[in-house]
Amino acid sequence: MKTYIIASALAAGLLAGCGGVEGNGLETEQPSLASREDRLLCITQYSIAYYSDATYTTQVGSEDCWCGNTPTRQGTRTPYRQVLQEESC
Repeated sequence: MKTYIIASALAAGLLAGCGGVEGNGLETEQPSLASREDRLLCITQYSIAYYSDATYTTQVGSEDCWCGNTPTRQGTRTPYRQVLQEESC
């Protein structure tokens, strides 16, 4: 009976310990993928205009990238885009 009690206590202790240690201060919070923008450097030079719909009449955004810099974006990016300029660096 004593062996059964010791074995049960040991099993309960092992099961309780499976969750690991919380709050040890080593965790780092990862940014949300939805809001994260990695800093990219341009390896080509381009300019893109984004439009509200397939008629390409109302421009709602733009993106420019110059060699060695990060892309600059204004407004909204949409699937309706026209590449205005594209050159290699």
